[in-house]
Parts: sequence; C-alpha cells; structure tokens
Amino acid sequence: MLSQINTNNTPQKPFNKFKSLSYAKKAHLTYAPPKRSYRNHNREAVETHTKVKSFIGSLTGVGLSTMLVAKNQKINMSNPLNFFKLKYGVKEMIAISGLGIIGGVLGGMMGSDKKKEKMNEGVFQFMNATVPLLLVHPTTELFDKSKYKNNLPLRIGVILATLLAGMKGAAVLSNYINDPHDKVPDRKLTLMDSVANIDDAVGAFSIAKIPVISQLEKVLPLIFVWCGYRAGQNN
Repeated sequence: MLSQINTNNTPQKPFNKFKSLSYAKKAHLTYAPPKRSYRNHNREAVETHTKVKSFIGSLTGVGLSTMLVAKNQKINMSNPLNFFKLKYGVKEMIAISGLGIIGGVLGGMMGSDKKKEKMNEGVFQFMNATVPLLLVHPTTELFDKSKYKNNLPLRIGVILATLLAGMKGAAVLSNYINDPHDKVPDRKLTLMDSVANIDDAVGAFSIAKIPVISQLEKVLPLIFVWCGYRAGQNN
C-alpha cells in the first residue's frame, strides 16, 4: 500500500490572515485572533453599600477639614453661605484632599476584603491631588519673576504643562510606593482620572491667580469629596 504525503512547503502569504477573517465573516463563523499576553487589571463590580460608605467617609473627612480651615481663617460657618468665603492655598488643598481621601478609604474598607487595593488607590489619589500642586506653586513663582509674567496665554500654557508633568510623576511615584518590586500591573492614568484631576487645575489656577477661573476654587471641597469617594469604592 502506498501512502501520499503532502510536502507543500509554500510560505504563507502576508495577507492570508485577512482573507481568513473575511471568509469567516461571510460564513458566519467566529474568528479568534491569536491570544496575546498582557498585564491587565481585573475589574470587579462595586457593591452599593461600599459606594455609600465611601461617599459618607469622604464627605466626613472633607467636612471636618473644611471646618478646621474655616476656624483657622476665623470664618463663622454658622452661616452656610460663608462656605464660599474660604481661601485655598497649597496647605489648605492638601489638608482637605488628604482627609477626604483618608475618609473615603476608611469608609470603603469597612466590611470589604479589598483593603489593600483601596489603600493603594488612596495613595494614588493623594499623590495625584498633591504632586501637581507642589510643582505648580514654585513654577508660578518663577514665572512671576520672568519678563513674561504679564503674558496670560503663556502663563496658562505653563501651568497646564506643569500639571500634566505632575500627574505623570504622581502616577509613577504612587506605583513605586504601592509596588516597589513591580509584582502587579501599574495603576495607569485614565480619562476618569483626568476628569477628577480638575481639582488640580482649579487649585493651580487659584494659586496662579488666573482671573475668573480662580473663582472656581469655591467648589474645591466638592471635587475633593469625589476624589475620596473614588479611592474608597475602588476594587
């Protein structure tokens, strides 16, 4: 008995995989591309009670720190409208954001088995709220001593560039603190982080005394509540 052996060694054409995909679509077949290995985070749904506790914890931390700032500035908070009279410098913003994040993390950790993850997210949020501000303050002072100090568009551009550098630096620093031996995937900056980082922008423009925009500092405590909430409910 003779047997035939196919010895076709014709090299595969570079566009064959696209033809295979096209054929699979026409034949209503499922085409699965080759799997690739990535270091990804696992996303888990957050329970409603965890979200509530995180929000309450963050609100409590921001509320207490805001009252301390008001007392230090001799502002009577018996009138709720005096809330908008508070002035925010670097120290005030770091204190309020820090206590808000601590409160959010502690609230989210209650009854949760993701305590380590929430602590790591708390570090990330705190670094993200403080490092950019710490860079903006000296940058603004140097700019005020330059011959371009009255150039408003340039001032805004310098501040935004400093904020972006600070956000990137904060991410790198927090990842190193949380995972110095690089055993787990890094926490990456996301679009939601950029939205939440409006507190950095508002704070920076407030410190730099940019007209109109700096008036948004009045809502900074509300933004800090959001940062603390994100840290506490993160899994």
